[in-house]
Amino acid sequence: MVQTKQTLPVSVIVPVYNAERYIFDALSSILKEQDADLDVIVVNDGSTDGSLNEVRKLTDARIRLVDNLGKGIADALNTGLAAARGQFVVRCDADDLYPAYRIAQQVRWLSQNPEFDAVCGGYAAIDPRGSELVCFDDSPFPEEITAELCAGFARTHLCTYAIRTEVLRSLGGFRPYFATGEDIDLQLRLGEVCRVWYQPGVYYYYRLHRASITHTKSSSEREFFDAVAREFQVQRQTAGLDALQRGNPPLPPKSSTSRPMSAAQHIQKFLLWRAWYEHQAGQKWQALSTGMRSVMTMPSNLATWKSVLALAFKPVESSDFVVKPTFRP
Repeated sequence: MVQTKQTLPVSVIVPVYNAERYIFDALSSILKEQDADLDVIVVNDGSTDGSLNEVRKLTDARIRLVDNLGKGIADALNTGLAAARGQFVVRCDADDLYPAYRIAQQVRWLSQNPEFDAVCGGYAAIDPRGSELVCFDDSPFPEEITAELCAGFARTHLCTYAIRTEVLRSLGGFRPYFATGEDIDLQLRLGEVCRVWYQPGVYYYYRLHRASITHTKSSSEREFFDAVAREFQVQRQTAGLDALQRGNPPLPPKSSTSRPMSAAQHIQKFLLWRAWYEHQAGQKWQALSTGMRSVMTMPSNLATWKSVLALAFKPVESSDFVVKPTFRP
């Protein structure tokens, strides 16, 4: 165990399924943290590639490797939560990265602000090689976002959160009904039971690549679970319980002809969002530059060309684009 100047016990849950190419870098980014007492729980969700060999290359006593007790991402996260020894919990997916300062800073903030049970921040999307594509940091000001979550808006990635372990466990952890969208569901439920703070800055690097869950689940399946998470919140607010808690949730789509969003489509979407963000902020030339980066990601997408042309001709002062992203990462 690394000796630190102060004890800030935190468990890092890292679910892994066939992430051989990225898991070593993901864990290395976490283990750079020297100012926190780390408990890194790698949950193997049935990997069939060399992921576990990559994990074992890191001979660090702070890492524990456990097998998922269920099936799927929600069960993997709950297995990690059950094994957690820390006072706080954070999550890192096996293909993403942590900034070096992140863990101790967030846990220290929670220690100093006991009236809050969760703190989160901005994040940046990176390409498969780790180069930054676009930064999502919605506000330059620290602010409470509890009401925002209760209104059904999840502004950031769940992996930017640090949460008190006892609060996460009191929620029952993640709900296995959600084959995807378990992160949105958790954020919305969290806002209903505790106060949540947003701290500006990049607290997570989210990698876009073709093998990620976002790019292997059909678009209709992702949209279904995202919509259901928000509908469940409305039900809890109006009736006290949602359909899943009552035992009669809607059946997920059995099959879909809709193809998953490709990594290139996702990158293009993020860059186009950034271009419009810059346009509303009055950064006309930067917006056009970012817009052209979006176009060149997939030049065959005519809709993106049309949107960039709109950027070129639309006056900044008349822009009615909503700055905050309404799509999930």
